[in-house]
Amino acid sequence: MKRYFITGTDTDCGKTFVTCRLLDYFKENSKSVIGLKPVASGCYEEGGVVKSEDEEQIRQHNGVLIKKNSPWRFKEAISPNFAAALEGKDIKVNEVIDYCDDVEFSKFDYQLIEGAGGLMVPLSDSLTWIDFLTSIKIPVILVVGMRLGCINHALLTDLALKKNNLACVGWIANCLDNDMQALDDNISILSQKLSMPLLAKIKFDGTFIDDKCNKLPELF
Repeated sequence: MKRYFITGTDTDCGKTFVTCRLLDYFKENSKSVIGLKPVASGCYEEGGVVKSEDEEQIRQHNGVLIKKNSPWRFKEAISPNFAAALEGKDIKVNEVIDYCDDVEFSKFDYQLIEGAGGLMVPLSDSLTWIDFLTSIKIPVILVVGMRLGCINHALLTDLALKKNNLACVGWIANCLDNDMQALDDNISILSQKLSMPLLAKIKFDGTFIDDKCNKLPELF
């Protein structure tokens, strides 16, 4: 099974949106794929059950029923470590890894795991997604939300990945702002400066731009 961890430049850069687009892309190419959102804050309660909007979207695009739900869903829309503490809980990285490794998900050829927030978001007082990735050892796909400030955020994320010797198969330009100035220039400079290749560009309407930069087939 090939596995990828979906991280982003910051909160609301479109990780779930891109994860869902990737799930659709894999299925359109007749690939067996499952998407997971193990940790989520900013959740809501319905019928006595705490639900994650992001997780629900991923479930819809999975197209299959997952029996084992993620237990790390918290109501407050704050960093997961704080949200967990408010509910008297904690997040143990080894347990998150065990969940992702569950036999229920092993029957798929591909697995996409979406993080919460950016790469350095704390899961506990001492651990971040960096520690998760160091332990689970799966490559990263970086979602860059194309908007003002994205160059700095993307390069800092790249620096963190390299410093921790974490593999990244590529980045995806998620065009969040339909009126962003110098969009093509921003994508061009990031393509030059980031140490990983540009896999694809996603337009504001959610469709992949089918041009010479599209390297998504390399994920197979």
